[in-house]
Amino acid sequence: MSLFSSKSVSPVDVLSKILADSYVLLLKTQNVHWNIEGSKFRSIHITTDEHYNNLFEAIDCIAERIRMVGGKAPATFAEFTKLASFDEKVDTDNQNEMLATLLSSHEAIRGDIISGIKQLDGSDDFGTIDVLNSRLAFHDKVVWMLKATLKK
Repeated sequence: MSLFSSKSVSPVDVLSKILADSYVLLLKTQNVHWNIEGSKFRSIHITTDEHYNNLFEAIDCIAERIRMVGGKAPATFAEFTKLASFDEKVDTDNQNEMLATLLSSHEAIRGDIISGIKQLDGSDDFGTIDVLNSRLAFHDKVVWMLKATLKK
């Protein structure tokens, strides 16, 4: 069930969820980056490096936006774990399964972003919607790339 099931969601609620998702996904992506092995090692290692650097920059942007709209950014593992739509675990050494785990998480955060945008539609909070649209574009591209990489 989505955090955004009611129409009274605030920008802080939306952004806090996306911040938590992004932080957990950063950790998961680093796990794959550090531990990937196999025939796709080099390309996955380079790609996940790009992804976690993007996520790191986004986390700061999202947290700052939370502050701009009057909220306090969640900033502990306990808060992130409570808010995130998925966990940080990568319970496999198989490179395709690792990528599938990342794909699932990117799809989940993508869904949370879309839900958040819909909830904020009509709010005139164009800055927050712009941040979310930017994040959506990143996750759309990663989903496409991971699906193409996993295609047989």
